[in-house]
Amino acid sequence: MLFYYISEVALYLCFSLLMGTFIFALVPNHKKPTVFVRKRWLQLALLGVVIFSAIPALRVVLFLNEGVGLSLTINNVLTNFEVGKAWSFILILSIFYYFYLSVFPVQQKVSYAILALVFLFSLILAIGWSSHAASLTEWTGFVSHTVHLTAVSIWIGVLFIISWFSTSTKNWRAFLSWFSPLALICFAFTLLSGLILMDFVVDIRDYANAWMLDYGQALLFKHLLIIPLLIFACINGVWIDRKLRKDETFNPKPWTKAESSLLLFIFSATAVLGQQAPPHDIPSTLRTNGVSDLFQYFYGGQIEMYNQIQFSLTSTSLVLFVLSIFFLLLLLYAFMKKAPAIFAFLMSLFFVLSAYVGLMTSIQ
Repeated sequence: MLFYYISEVALYLCFSLLMGTFIFALVPNHKKPTVFVRKRWLQLALLGVVIFSAIPALRVVLFLNEGVGLSLTINNVLTNFEVGKAWSFILILSIFYYFYLSVFPVQQKVSYAILALVFLFSLILAIGWSSHAASLTEWTGFVSHTVHLTAVSIWIGVLFIISWFSTSTKNWRAFLSWFSPLALICFAFTLLSGLILMDFVVDIRDYANAWMLDYGQALLFKHLLIIPLLIFACINGVWIDRKLRKDETFNPKPWTKAESSLLLFIFSATAVLGQQAPPHDIPSTLRTNGVSDLFQYFYGGQIEMYNQIQFSLTSTSLVLFVLSIFFLLLLLYAFMKKAPAIFAFLMSLFFVLSAYVGLMTSIQ
């Protein structure tokens, strides 16, 4: 199961690397710091898309393989299952895409970068078509998943490239002038599409009840991680711009690296969501998959199939909630007092941990 989680995270990173690189190729030089991404990284990222997008189809093959024969099962999945058809399309398109990336200077010429983005968006469409959401509602699920993956890839891709592949901080304020509104738009689309996708599998009235399942636990961690992420976004998008006005020698890269590292944890939570049984019917899912070990650890009592989670503020949970707010304030304090960005990153994780345990210990 851990392999499936890692493959999902790696798939998101591959899309982000490609998306961020080609978006930077569209931006004039005076509007961005110098960025250098080796062609080999782009080729490896594309190869990663092919390999890691095959994992869902592989799982279906392994599930159906018994007593049928491997070759017949593979042919059946590739020709009759949407996940198999989508991967076949990804494989064929990626062959042409690979040669395109290898031959043409996609980072030096805008027209080449635009066509590279068209190739990439076609791959995203294939992922969206084979998604669980698309299997539930076809067009609504397909569009929601596609918009979600596209918005996330743009937002995180640009942030990832500027954090780890920029060779200077020159023109950083010019970069923020276009990236900040772009990130805001991407976040809005990510939030809207994410809510739609969540509504497909979890009734909002059962949000807390879903915590009894591994799916609900991953969803809770993802939502808690978004809170410090938004604070980092404000720091990197607004306050760093003000800081650079006063001090041009200030290096913002450690802070964008911390934000991109926090996004890696969100990717991980999303990967867990993608590999767990969606709680369309919580009692039924409990009977099939059992109670989350994490939930059972904190709850400790007997869980009935039709239990409704209730909350009661205890002295322990109150202390933990206060502590979580304290960690968020320390995150802000770290930036204002020029503390290392790694300190703020750790405060973010401590916030998530304390808020999570606070919620778990307040369950009755």
